[in-house]
Amino acid sequence: MKKGLYEFMNYFPFLKEVIKRDFKKKYYKSVLGVAWSMLSPLLMMAVITIIFSTLFKRTIPHYPAYWFCGNLIFAFVFDGSNTSMNSMINNASLIKKMKIPNYFFCISSVTQCFITMLFSMVPYFGLCLVIGVPLTPYMLLLPLPLIMAYLFTLGLGMLLCSYGTFLRDLNYLYHVMRRIWLYITPIFYPIEIVPEQFRFLWDLNPIYIYIHIVRDLALDGVLPSERMLIIGTCYTILMLALGAVTFKEKEDRFFLYI
Repeated sequence: MKKGLYEFMNYFPFLKEVIKRDFKKKYYKSVLGVAWSMLSPLLMMAVITIIFSTLFKRTIPHYPAYWFCGNLIFAFVFDGSNTSMNSMINNASLIKKMKIPNYFFCISSVTQCFITMLFSMVPYFGLCLVIGVPLTPYMLLLPLPLIMAYLFTLGLGMLLCSYGTFLRDLNYLYHVMRRIWLYITPIFYPIEIVPEQFRFLWDLNPIYIYIHIVRDLALDGVLPSERMLIIGTCYTILMLALGAVTFKEKEDRFFLYI
């Protein structure tokens, strides 16, 4: 543990440079640059709102904000874990030239997606003001579920990277899984449409848990239930531990497959 902490601190300046590189690379030759991270969810929100707000307007107050915050968390988890899954392959030339901790590339991938999500929250709060969502002190607690989602995504990304480096088809399978996971996550529909006797199954969906906590704080202006916080914390710890252990076991073989 002490050795790992020393290694992390020793290479931390390099990690910052990798994060900067990945962030700049994402918007390379883009005219609008970071503004895309704000415009893209706004455009999607407009389309989704037009399609679904008529269906759910009686059950979901402030529907545009409801969809917006759910989509932000969902997109971050999948984009962060997907880029992390390919981080060894995408950085093969650098890994072969330098002796650096391999997990730094997973951290960099997830962090640049996390930064993009934070930029996307700027128009979200603007939207809340426009449509009349009350701004409460509970919004100051939003970093808690966001950090939980970040650590969960990092663990998931390291787990996927551990297998995706060897099995390239996992990348295609994960995109199929994304579509399935999207429809079983209450992003554009209310959880109330699910029969009550089956709602416990949604507790098995970590992304729903994080979205639920964010909506409690940002939309409903209430503290999340202890049950949701405990479940979310357990998912975060378990996924981060599983990802880290699996990554550590397999990283010695990465060099042979990149």
